[in-house]
This record gives sequence, C-alpha cells and structure tokens, in this order.
Amino acid sequence: MKKTKLFVGLVLAAGCLSVIAAPKKDPVLMTVNGKAVTLSEFEYMYNKNNQQQVAKQPLDKYIDMFTVYKLKVADAEAAGIDTTASFKKEFAGYRNELAAPYLVDTVAQENKAKEIYEHMKYNVKASHIMLPLDRDIAKNKKTEAKLDSIRTCILNGESFEDLALKYSIDQSVKNNKGSMGYVSVGRFPFQFEQACYSTPVGEISPVFKTDFGYHIVKVYDIREDEGKVLAEHILKLYPQRATEEQKAEVFAQVDSIYKVIKAGGNFEEIAKKESQDPGSARNGGQLPWFGRGEMVPEFEKVSFELAKDSVSAPFATRYGVHIVKKLDSKKLGSYAEAREQAMAVLMGSPYANIAYESKLEQLKKQYKLMRNVALEKKLKEEVTSPNALDSAFIARYENSSETLFTIADRDYPLSLLIAELKNVGVARDDLAWNILDARTNRVIDREVAEYERQMLEQNNPEFRNLVNEYRDGMLLFEISNRNVWEKASTDVEGLTEYFNAHRDNYKWESPKYKGILIQTTGDSISREVKARLKTLGEDSLVRVLRRDFGKFIKVEKVLVAEGENAMVDSEKFGGPRVKPEKKYSDYFVYGGKVLAQPEEMSDVRGQVVADYQNYLEEEWVAQLRKKYKVKVDNKVLKKLKD
Repeated sequence: MKKTKLFVGLVLAAGCLSVIAAPKKDPVLMTVNGKAVTLSEFEYMYNKNNQQQVAKQPLDKYIDMFTVYKLKVADAEAAGIDTTASFKKEFAGYRNELAAPYLVDTVAQENKAKEIYEHMKYNVKASHIMLPLDRDIAKNKKTEAKLDSIRTCILNGESFEDLALKYSIDQSVKNNKGSMGYVSVGRFPFQFEQACYSTPVGEISPVFKTDFGYHIVKVYDIREDEGKVLAEHILKLYPQRATEEQKAEVFAQVDSIYKVIKAGGNFEEIAKKESQDPGSARNGGQLPWFGRGEMVPEFEKVSFELAKDSVSAPFATRYGVHIVKKLDSKKLGSYAEAREQAMAVLMGSPYANIAYESKLEQLKKQYKLMRNVALEKKLKEEVTSPNALDSAFIARYENSSETLFTIADRDYPLSLLIAELKNVGVARDDLAWNILDARTNRVIDREVAEYERQMLEQNNPEFRNLVNEYRDGMLLFEISNRNVWEKASTDVEGLTEYFNAHRDNYKWESPKYKGILIQTTGDSISREVKARLKTLGEDSLVRVLRRDFGKFIKVEKVLVAEGENAMVDSEKFGGPRVKPEKKYSDYFVYGGKVLAQPEEMSDVRGQVVADYQNYLEEEWVAQLRKKYKVKVDNKVLKKLKD
C-alpha cells in the first residue's frame, strides 16, 4: 500500500529519517484513549515534521495537530482495522522492508567497495592455468591437489607457458599459452581478479576456485589504468570466410568513406548511412565508454592513441575495417565519483552479501551464539560410511528437541535442521557432512537474523518510532478514507445538501455555457447528426451518437466560460469561426444554456467535494474529542518546552 507512505508524509510533513538517541528513561507525554505516547515518539515526529519547514512549527500548535493524529489512530483501532488479516499482512511486509537496513553492516560494505576502487586504479598482466570443476567433492580435491603440484613444478623452474599448454582446459590456451593480457576490474570472475591483484609481480598465486574451475595465476606486470575512451566508429564487415581480395575490396570502400570525412563530411550522418555495426550505427556510430580489455586489441590501440576529436585512418580487425573518431577520454575519478561503479562490481561479486554477513557475525557475538559441538560431532559420525544422510537419518531426528544451538540463552532444536534436509536425497562421508554443516550454518544465520528482527523495536528507538509511524499511517489512511474521502466523493445527497446550504460560496466571475459540443468529419455528417438529435432523449444522447457515428464524430459535455473553448466562443459568445480539432472539419453546440452562476451541485462539484471533505473532517474531529479521553502530562511537556 504505497499510498500509506505518501499519506504519512502529507499528514505530518515527513522529512528525511532523523536519528534520535534513546533516553535512559522514556516518560509518557500523553495518553490517548488509555494508550501511552512516549516523549521519544513525540520528539521523533516533531523533529521530523520540522525538517521540511522553513520556519520551525510552534510546539503548542504541533501538539494539537499530533493529538488529532493520535485520536484518528485510536478511532481506527476502535474500529478493529488493525486486527484484520489484510492489515496484518501488509504491515508485516512493511516492517520487513523497514528492518532490512538494520540487518547490514554498511561499514564493511563500504570498506569492500573502497578496496575494489583501489584495484580499479591499476591493470594487472597475468596468465593462468585452469583445471575442471566437478560436482563430486572427492574429484575436486584431487583436482585441487594436482593443480597445487603443477604450481610447485613452476616454482621449481618449469615453464608456466609449457605447463599451461599441457594441462589448462581454457580453450584459448593454444593461442595465448595462458596469457589473459592486462586484467582490469569488472571483466573477469571476481575471485580471478582478486587473485591477480593480490599476487605480487613475478609470483604465482595459491590455487583458487571460480565457477569455471580451479586456477593458478602468474602476475607479470602492473600498470596504472588508462581510464576510458568515448568514441564513434564506422564499420564495414568482412563477408563470411572472406578472401584476401574481398578484404581488400572492403578496405577500399572504407578508404573512400574516409576521404569524404577528411573533405568535411559529417561523421555521424555518414555512420548512420554506411556503418554495418547494428549496435552503434543508429546513434551516429557512438559507442559506450570503454576501457582496456573491452574491445579487440587493434581497436583499443587506435582509440587510446588518437587525440581528442581526431579521426583515424582505416584499419582492420577480425570483424572488418573501421574508422574511429575519438570524442573524449577520462581517468578514474575520486572514490566519491567512482563509488557507484565500485558498488556495482561489489554487488556482482561473491562479496555482495558482505554487509549482511558481517552484521550476522556481530549479532552472533552480541547474542552469545553457542553451538552444540558434541551433537554436531555425533551427527558427523552418523553420516560417515557405512552410514549415510538418508531418509532413515531424517526420520530418526525430525522431531528431536535436542538443542542444536542457543541464541541469547534461547534453545533451538535439532528438528529445525532436519526440516532443511528432507529434499537432499542420499549422501555419505564428506559430502554428507558438508551438507549438514552448510545447512546448519544456514539455519543459524536465519534464526539469528530473525531474532534481531524481533528485537529491533526493543533495541533501536529509531526503528521503533519509524515502525510506529508506518503503522499509524496505515490506520490513519484507512479510517480517513472511510470517514471523509470516500464519503465526500460518493455521498451525492450530502454533497447536494451542502451545496444548497452554501450556495453563496460558489460564484463565477463570468457566465459559462453548459451543454454539448459536437465535432464531425464534414457537413453531411453534421446534418445527419442534427436530424438524429431530434429523436433522442437527453439521457441517451451522448451514448447513442458515439455508437451510431463512431470515428466520424466527437461528442463531449462542456461547461466553459468565454475564452476557454474557441469553438464554444464562436457558437455562444460571438467569437469568430475556428478550425476544429485534428481530423474534424465541422462543429456545433446542442442544447444547454449560458448560466450566470452555478445552478446545481454538479456545476461546481470539485469545489463542493473539497469543501465537504473539510466539513466532514471538522465534524469527525469534534466527535473524536468528545469520544476519546486525552491526558497530557504537563510536567513532561514543560521539560520539552524548556
């Protein structure tokens, strides 16, 4: 219910979230229908309200506004709105949204982003050897050991390139002998980049794993990142399996285009007509900003070496023949400037959850997590050969109340873990234990996070006040809709009575024509319509005409003063004949009359609805003040004023 967020802001002029320290003692400022409102809650709302005010709102005035706010909430609670299933579901969803920022360690996240930014300053020249990744844990251990022995051979003097050719499963190894060129941030799997940047020049990394396999890297050089280039190009593609003669023909075509550009031809317009790069031709050949390693080497070399606003001579890549115009270049900016880019890299890395995981580790210490080591050891033994993690194991423990771990002295049973294992299948030995251990950690993380969610209001006054604000806002919206907004818009009888009782409040500065404006596609249609009008009643007129004449006619009810509609002006206020809208060529008005002042509620409905809402609001508030008791502690209030 996104409308609630908006409504809370409208009612109490919500600004940016302010942090309010929890007082050691939080006195009750007032009670509304017996429900206590603490000083901290009031201060939170008052400070928030004043953040968007040019001048600070007087305290006495805000107290009254706040009291009315709480009276309406009390009325909503009395109506049982907060007990409905729909309200509970929606509020729970909101609370979870609000809780999310409190379950992350933003410092850890920021530090990791800064680390990535430092890597962004440099490129690392590296080669690698990759061995395959298998689903079988035992096979993976052997592969890891094999790659470690290959690493040892290299350290003992054997050629990295020779061993890469012999063992690496990277399909490009035959052409590059394992070389990856200069590695930059964001181009390779994060673990691969981390290994490249953390390995000193001339040394070989330990074995590490990515989603593609097991790797070792050798680092040869490190250089300052050259930044990015903005360029546009014209490309003529080679035919498939092009002969040297065909390539020469393509080159000659591009050379002709180049001469036109050198003679003053517009690069962008020529690119739109001539370039065969479907991704950039429509944009005048312009490419996104790119850095080293993002384009083929020949294209990068030309683009980076060109001066700004210069155009290259034709040159070939494996795709075809290009002409490049360099538009601009830029170096990596400050962390503040590059933070968004660094964060994007972080979010796409295995460290995406670092803020959450770091927070969990803090909470585990805070709430004194205790694992039942003896039970875990017992479980490990039970799933080791010849036994297994299977249906029999699950059946044995699925109702177990034995404590698996404790959080803040609260016991969590083994059955929680078993519930996570029902679809695992059969596993034994190390695989079984790895599954058990991983699922145990998952359950612990989940329950620690859930415990913190439950404790947020108690531990964090800022969160408590924010949640209360959202809850009250939801109730306020619903009860106001019932008692004021919906009633004001649908109560035709009440609106009419209000209009009749306050006619003098609704005056026009000038007369208005109230009737029907009809536009047609020609004189002949107009004559047919006028003839048809003679047979129609006022109630069905618009509907029947639209049905019978369709696209040849436009029928609209109007209420306009002189100067508000030129066609009506020409028919009723002595204005000149004008041209109708769009496809229509003729127009006329039908029925109606010129009114000096509104004659019925519908003539000024918008104004009446707004005024009637205010009337209903005032009546409602007056009833609330009589219905519910409000008691303000003046001693607490005096301290607030002081």
